[in-house]
Amino acid sequence: MQNTIAIIDRDICFTSLLISRLKKQLPGFLAFPVSSEVLMSVPDLLLDSRFILYNQYEISEQEVLSHCTNEEPPILVPLLSEQPPYPPKDVFMLVHEVESRAGLGRIPPSEHSSVQTCIALSFVSPKERESHVVRLIRSSRSTFNHIVRLDIMPGISMPEDPPSWTQSGGTRSSGISELLAHIRMKRVAPIQISSFLEPDPYGDLRFGKPVNSDDVIMCHSKTLSHLISRTVSYLSQEDGPSLLFTVCEGISFMRMRTLCKQFSHMEILTPLHMEKDIMLCNEIDRLQKAHYGTSHIDYPLSLPKPGYEKETEHSGSHLIMAGRAV
Repeated sequence: MQNTIAIIDRDICFTSLLISRLKKQLPGFLAFPVSSEVLMSVPDLLLDSRFILYNQYEISEQEVLSHCTNEEPPILVPLLSEQPPYPPKDVFMLVHEVESRAGLGRIPPSEHSSVQTCIALSFVSPKERESHVVRLIRSSRSTFNHIVRLDIMPGISMPEDPPSWTQSGGTRSSGISELLAHIRMKRVAPIQISSFLEPDPYGDLRFGKPVNSDDVIMCHSKTLSHLISRTVSYLSQEDGPSLLFTVCEGISFMRMRTLCKQFSHMEILTPLHMEKDIMLCNEIDRLQKAHYGTSHIDYPLSLPKPGYEKETEHSGSHLIMAGRAV
């Protein structure tokens, strides 16, 4: 089945604008309009569509599926929110849903090594960042046997330690600060990395917070580079495919460009309507050029409006509250 997107909505202006936006955000997909009237006269029009974006107040899900094959049904994505006052979803929300359902937002296994390396550069709020990171880690558990998360950011920006780490009588590792100190003195072999890791509830292993908030971000680039390479070496000794997932925030663009060279997959978490910030756009463009030849994905994110948290708890998407603008 081809990467085609059928859009069922009788508002021609809205559909045309949505198609142009989807073409920009999803260049590998072909979007086309389908009216409910045309669908009645050509019932097999949707047979080759992988995705169907439909106005659920014009046509029901059952009606759409009645025009599709049961052997390989398409993925249905409602155009309108299911919560009052039922506004149309923002184009970035629709793109996020299509990418997630298509598996485009998953980290692929490495073609040349048993260890995949991914770096996520976050320019969004910690809540948005963690929503995306946790979703990605959970989805990666079906692909990778071992996942190690490394946070390169101020300690105050890092996620809270899991409850099991702080329970009375519980045990935890010596922490990232002690590990970095050992690496600076060249006293850490790859096999010793495991003693500094603790299990996260999401299925990954994490180094945890530093003793001082700036222990990681003020660390010399060579020390961070050695930490990354030793962690990769440690994972390469484990059975099955493994993933080193590094999350960066609050560090300089120069350091980001240096770090990216050690990773084969890059994700950039950006705020919605980033085009309004020319300086940020230019810096991200330089980041992508520095990472040329490897895969990278941009995820424009924004928190939903109050009252919509449950609907988009893990979507990292944005809702337009009025009008049909996309």
